[in-house]
Amino acid sequence: MFQHARAAEISAQSRKVVMAYTSISPQYAPGWIAKEMKIFDKNRINAELVYVRGGVEATQALVGGDVGFINAGVGAVVDATLAGADLMVLASPSVRAETILVAKKDITSPADLKGKKVAVGSLAGPAMLALKMILKMYGLNPDRDVNYIVTGPTAPRYAALNSGVVDATLLTPPFTLYAKKAGYSIFDSIAALKEIEIANASIISTRKFVQQEPAVVERVVKSIIEGLHVYKTNAPETLRVLRKYLRIQNSEDLQYVYQFYSNSLVEKPYPSIKSVQLFLDWSKHPKAKTADPKPFVDASFVEKLDRLGFIDSLYK
Repeated sequence: MFQHARAAEISAQSRKVVMAYTSISPQYAPGWIAKEMKIFDKNRINAELVYVRGGVEATQALVGGDVGFINAGVGAVVDATLAGADLMVLASPSVRAETILVAKKDITSPADLKGKKVAVGSLAGPAMLALKMILKMYGLNPDRDVNYIVTGPTAPRYAALNSGVVDATLLTPPFTLYAKKAGYSIFDSIAALKEIEIANASIISTRKFVQQEPAVVERVVKSIIEGLHVYKTNAPETLRVLRKYLRIQNSEDLQYVYQFYSNSLVEKPYPSIKSVQLFLDWSKHPKAKTADPKPFVDASFVEKLDRLGFIDSLYK
């Protein structure tokens, strides 16, 4: 009876939040883990996670008030804020370009993609920016020299490549593993991409919500940090969650995915100002060139938890 009463008390104190995540990728696993392992519940957050395809659609849902948070790339947020929205990046668990360019066997360089068709998840976001940077590095005009075919998530993109509908696409594990086994051309050693920050799967909300509900925001960020800790230190639980959300049954493939992202996800997910600046540099919005990247982020929540020693205590 006491347990039921205690559960009711915790439930009464919990705050309902809806968070939209924009890709079925392991980069988004800290949120999934926080949900599946009841970390949100422990932190008095009644979290509902919903999948919304692409950063543009998720950003529109956030601006419209349909969701309180989005777990998305920084690109759509930068564009929306330049257009008048007031959004803030609160945490960035992943700041590397983890998508890899894969092409037909006869394409030996990204320069060979001139006039070709490339499948993309959307026309905005970190993956699209990484692709444009690759094309520019190899002498192509990313806005004119390639035909983009929007197919959505990774699986349909790989299917489009397999069927010959497109000549290349961007993939993430385990599809990069499948592509290697199939003999496709893999461009995974582009050094310039390893030197930049492109924030994926960031935790984002509106400035209004952050100002009105700072305690709720802190508990959400805290839950994501704890989810990160589980990913990096508890393989069995993480693999269980990844299996559910990625729907990968092959244990070898699942282990490959887990190991790939275990090293790339950061322990202290400070929002990436460098990533915001990168998107501003590439944006065609007239305000982008003079915009200050600092107002796009609020690092105070991660900073507070770090200053109090909470993050370090997780890894002791």
